[in-house]
Amino acid sequence: MRVQIHLRAEKLTNLARGKYLGRRSSPYCTIVSKSENTNTNSTKVLGRTEVIHANTFPHFTKSVIIEYDEEVAWTHLKITIRDCRALRSIIGRGGQRRRRSRDDGEEEQQRVARKPFFGLGGIHNNYTDDHDDNSNYCSDNDPIMGEVDVEVGELLKSDNGKEQKFELSTGGTLYVFVTESIQGTDRGVLDCQIRGLDVKNIESGLLGLGAVDPYFVISKKENDTKKGTTCYYDVYRSEHVHDIINPFWKPFQIDLERLCNNDVHKQLKITVWDQQDRGEDRWLGEKDTTVAEMMRHVAKRGNADRESALRVEARSEKGDKIDLRALLVILKADVISANRKMMANEGSVVICSGRFDTVGVMIENDESSR
Repeated sequence: MRVQIHLRAEKLTNLARGKYLGRRSSPYCTIVSKSENTNTNSTKVLGRTEVIHANTFPHFTKSVIIEYDEEVAWTHLKITIRDCRALRSIIGRGGQRRRRSRDDGEEEQQRVARKPFFGLGGIHNNYTDDHDDNSNYCSDNDPIMGEVDVEVGELLKSDNGKEQKFELSTGGTLYVFVTESIQGTDRGVLDCQIRGLDVKNIESGLLGLGAVDPYFVISKKENDTKKGTTCYYDVYRSEHVHDIINPFWKPFQIDLERLCNNDVHKQLKITVWDQQDRGEDRWLGEKDTTVAEMMRHVAKRGNADRESALRVEARSEKGDKIDLRALLVILKADVISANRKMMANEGSVVICSGRFDTVGVMIENDESSR
C-alpha cells in the first residue's frame, strides 16, 4: 500500500544568523527509514519537502509518498527539520510575514520576497516559489531545527485521528498527517496554467497607484473520521506577482496522486491571497472545485474568457452577502498519462488514441511512438 505523508509545523525555533536583525530560518523536512536492526545505523532517504524561505510556521506543499507493507511489524521513520542556509544566503534578508487561515484560525508565517522598484508591476518572485525544486540547496550540514521518530502503522491505526502532533525538544510542534495515497483510478500528471482577472484591489499604495500582489494556493480536502473534522492540506502554491490585478501565473505540472489521490472528483480549494512584506498576508477569497471541473472550464475564448472562469468569492461574516473577489481563467488543464510523459522525456513523439471519460481522463489507450 502506498501512503502519503503531509507535514506542517508551528513555532519552530529560529536558528537564523542575524535573527535579532529580523532574519528567519528557512525550514525543510527530510524523511528517512530506520533499520530494524538496532546494531546498525543504516538509513535510506525516502523523500524531502521543499524549502520555505523565512518561515517558522511552515505548511509544506510537497508531500512524501512511500510504500508501506502492512505485513511488516514495524516501519520506523525519522523526520528531521533543518534550516537551509544556502537558500537564505542567495535570497538575502527578509522580514517576517504571516498568513491567517479562515478555516482554523492558525497563523502561518510565509516566505518573504523584496518588492520591485516603483513602476515594475507584474514581476514574478523567482527565488521564493515554493513549487520550484530547491532541494539542491539542502545539505547534511544544515542545522537541525527538530526531529521525531514515528511508526507508520501506529499513525494509520491511531484512535486520535489521522493527524498526529509531536512536540519538538528544540521548541515548536510538528504535525504529521498520513493517509492512503491512491484513492481513485485517474492516473497521470495535471498540466495547468491559471490567469487571474479583476482581482479585487485592496491595496491603494503610494498616491493610489499600488495594486495587490496576488498568489494562489491549491489545497485538498481530507476528512478525519476518527476526530469528526475536515482539514485542507496545501498541495501547490504559486509564485506571487507584484502590483497587478490581472496576473499571469506560471504554468505548472503536478502528479494526480499528490494533488487529488488519483481521484479527479476529489474536493479541492483554490485560495487567492495578497502577499505582504510585513504582517499577515491578506485573504482575498476562495473557490471550491475539482480537477474535473477545472478541465471542463478551460477557456474557449482566449485568456480573458470571463464566461468560463471560476469565481473566487468571499462571504460576509453574517453570511448574507457574497462578494466577487477574482476570476480564475483556466488557460490549460490537461491530464498527461504516465506513459506519455515518460516517452516524451525520452524524446519520442507519442500518438495516443483511446476512449476518454466525460472529464477527458484517458481510461483506455493504445499508444505508439514514432
